Amino acid sequence: MEWKGWEGKWVFLRTRHGKVYSGTVKEIDLNHLPMVWLILIDKFNERKQFCTSEIVEIKEESMNERT
Repeated sequence: MEWKGWEGKWVFLRTRHGKVYSGTVKEIDLNHLPMVWLILIDKFNERKQFCTSEIVEIKEESMNERT
């Protein structure tokens, strides 16, 4: 899936450093290519931002998986 396809989806993601997050992808920022930034509102309603090169796993979660 292209990065823009993740916008608006509830996801689980894992970074290269082993951190895990769940939340809604609010924006994919393509304004600083070749770096692509993913902006997430996590399950605690906090804004998190990641360079996509730091993401090793991302998957859409269903309503049942939200915690």
